[in-house]
Amino acid sequence: MKTYKKILIILGIILLTTFVYVMGINYYVKYTVMDKIKNTDEVKDVDTIIVLGAKVYDDGRLSLMLKDRLDKTIEVYNELDIKTVVVSGDSEHKDYDETTKMKEYLINNGIPEEDILVDIYGLSTYDSIYRLKNVYDINKSIIITQKYHLYRSLYIANSLGIYAYGIPSSGENYFGQTAREIREIIARNKDFLLTLSNKKSQYIEMENLD
Repeated sequence: MKTYKKILIILGIILLTTFVYVMGINYYVKYTVMDKIKNTDEVKDVDTIIVLGAKVYDDGRLSLMLKDRLDKTIEVYNELDIKTVVVSGDSEHKDYDETTKMKEYLINNGIPEEDILVDIYGLSTYDSIYRLKNVYDINKSIIITQKYHLYRSLYIANSLGIYAYGIPSSGENYFGQTAREIREIIARNKDFLLTLSNKKSQYIEMENLD
């Protein structure tokens, strides 16, 4: 019986330590970039807008999250004198293509095609930002995504040497958002470790900005 209690105590300590570690990293990632999240009129000294990809449905429709990101991008583009918009997302395979739909939406809403750069190998947030820094030498940028996702995006950018501000897209109450917020805690921990190791994107040698 004593052995059983000792095992439970040890397991409890391990679980508590893991929880404290995970939540500590989560808080650290958020805290270090809170002052980088701005309104459009507060942003200065940047030359690129980065909009990160999200789900596109099989019939080609944009998910609400992605549409919100693109609508905010159009708004920021029209308000600021920035003439380069980068769309980065997962378009690795022919049967799934985020970036083409993102580009089409921006063009259909008034952004000239020549101002849009496309990175089809943004398979994750880390991959997108790593490639934009190390393949395309983007150094000063606005990142546009939902606020809960901005913390991690900005942390990666700052850690990899991009001078970046974040502007949150409108909307946070999406279906399944609670589960998404929980997953994001784990993702912040994962990308914290990736930035420590400066892990290369798996597609670092490939250039696909059109």
